[in-house]
Amino acid sequence: MITRLEPAPPSGRLTDVDTPAPQRRTRMSREARATQILDIAERLFATRGFEATSIEDVAREAGVTRPIVYSHFQSKDAIFLECARRARAELEHRVREPEVLIEAGASIEVVMQRAGEIFFDLLERDPRRWMVLFNPSTALTPEFAEQLAGLRKHTIDRIAEMVAHFSGGDAIDTPFAYAISGVGEQLGRWWLANPDIPKDHVVALYRDFITGGLATRLGAERSGK
Repeated sequence: MITRLEPAPPSGRLTDVDTPAPQRRTRMSREARATQILDIAERLFATRGFEATSIEDVAREAGVTRPIVYSHFQSKDAIFLECARRARAELEHRVREPEVLIEAGASIEVVMQRAGEIFFDLLERDPRRWMVLFNPSTALTPEFAEQLAGLRKHTIDRIAEMVAHFSGGDAIDTPFAYAISGVGEQLGRWWLANPDIPKDHVVALYRDFITGGLATRLGAERSGK
């Protein structure tokens, strides 16, 4: 939009009305600033990749200096880890919904259908975020890579608790929890590469892959095979 300029007063001086007010920088709370930094970093990691994103890039996008970023996070690895932590926290919070179905006596098919709907709804809502979460960079230091693996294991432990409701606490819980997590991750990658596939179809694949294998294995365990 082009602003029409008013002629200067006869004296050649700007009046108080004409004098532009100085712009004031809005101060954020520490929590709000940290969230802003994470949001920006997450977007940059998704669009540029971890290796191609620098602390300077994050600071520039946030309109702050590098020391401000470092006052919240000690390194780029720490920022990535926190992005993964908050994304997994959201996923694990939503996992409570299938747990309610389990407590109500729902079947494996019903529970896994709902679990698939939750996961792929989240993926559909913000695919770039989940690509960051499920494509960890090999450039992470061993310390942070180990912490990232710990976050993933925590999610898998939650899934194993769900499986235990059907298996009665058999030894299959943990390996099937890893399988369930892997099916979701790999189907998610495939769906992102093939966005024309209807979400209902992807959810059905997720449900059938898991329930078919789990039901067969449970039957074999109970028959002693």
